[in-house]
Amino acid sequence: MVRQAVGDRDVEYTVKGKKVKTIENEDEEKAYQEIRDTFDTDVVKIFVCLPDMKFDTMNLDESKQVAEMYYSYDGETIGYIINMPYRDSSLGIDFEDPIEKKYSKEIHKCKINITLYEIEDSNVPKCVAKFKYGNIEYILMGTMSEQNFEKILKNLFFPK
Repeated sequence: MVRQAVGDRDVEYTVKGKKVKTIENEDEEKAYQEIRDTFDTDVVKIFVCLPDMKFDTMNLDESKQVAEMYYSYDGETIGYIINMPYRDSSLGIDFEDPIEKKYSKEIHKCKINITLYEIEDSNVPKCVAKFKYGNIEYILMGTMSEQNFEKILKNLFFPK
């Protein structure tokens, strides 16, 4: 099944019985509202706080209970994964790049684990933040300076 509305902006399709919804080139708030409507809860939101950073795409997989949001910044992609665990499971992503730095930080009373990975032939690291808030797992990743990554983290909007 395929459904398209407003050009190519709102696409819904079913793959082997799985319903996946993709929102492209749309208002970021519409994507967050779709996540809220689907999972019946508010989630931690990214605030676009860097110059030239903009919302790109959101993929929502109801069967896996995962939303993937993508932003573009400085020619790179920022990925933001929201995992709504419906059983005792965890979402994990591993990188093969060597670890440059690893630390934790508390932002809005939420412990965030941050890892910076060295990327060959690049002077900017791959930055990854993992945290849980209200039983929801989040992973934020992007290739940028540590300062810009922390600016995004400091501007996260936590629901009450």
